[in-house]
Amino acid sequence: MAEIQYARELDYTTQLVEYIQTHLATPYGFTLTGKETDLLPCYNAMLIEAFSKLGYGQLEVVQHAVEWIKEYQPFERNVHTNWIGKGVKKYGGCLKATPCFIGVVKVVKALIFYRKTVNNHDKEVEALIEKGMDYIQTHELYKRLSDGQPINKHILNIAFPASYQLNVVELLEIAYLSGHIKDIWCKSAIDYIREKRTKDGYWKANYNYKADGYIFFDKRGKRGDWVTYLIEKYID
Repeated sequence: MAEIQYARELDYTTQLVEYIQTHLATPYGFTLTGKETDLLPCYNAMLIEAFSKLGYGQLEVVQHAVEWIKEYQPFERNVHTNWIGKGVKKYGGCLKATPCFIGVVKVVKALIFYRKTVNNHDKEVEALIEKGMDYIQTHELYKRLSDGQPINKHILNIAFPASYQLNVVELLEIAYLSGHIKDIWCKSAIDYIREKRTKDGYWKANYNYKADGYIFFDKRGKRGDWVTYLIEKYID
């Protein structure tokens, strides 16, 4: 809903926002279940981004979620966090010595939209974005440090809207929004995406995330109007 202009005006969107505040928000941030122990960095970040895009970034629940990032989210390796919530252990190794790459990227993106739509004068948020971008840079957007291969099997997918599965379209968006799209470390991802352009000048969505409540905007294997519009904006 956050990707659709004026979606905030819909009663359905209002109901969703109210439901999330009632059932999934905590004094620390957004969680999977409404229990503080079940906070995951990626999930918390995706809701910060959505609320910011919809114009709800000033809500107290969003402020709590951003404060959690400031207090507990590592943006580089071998950084200890004081967060003791059990959810990060149950659902993934989000905050281990090597922080989850998806989590770091989703957090950086959330802060970019929070800064853009809510608070453009928060120096701490600005510093965290740059720290996160430094970490993303070392991976050239999508590569493992150990062997230069894609970090996971979904990271080079072409799809929109963004889902839990981080993909190259989302990574290019982050590089574009942060002012780094022309940097040399983005070249490999841009070269890859250009190779995927079809003869008619479009891109095809090659993956559709399947989950309750998720709607893909471009049909898999067909000409992707959404992904084409976005990719052209980012790299041309």
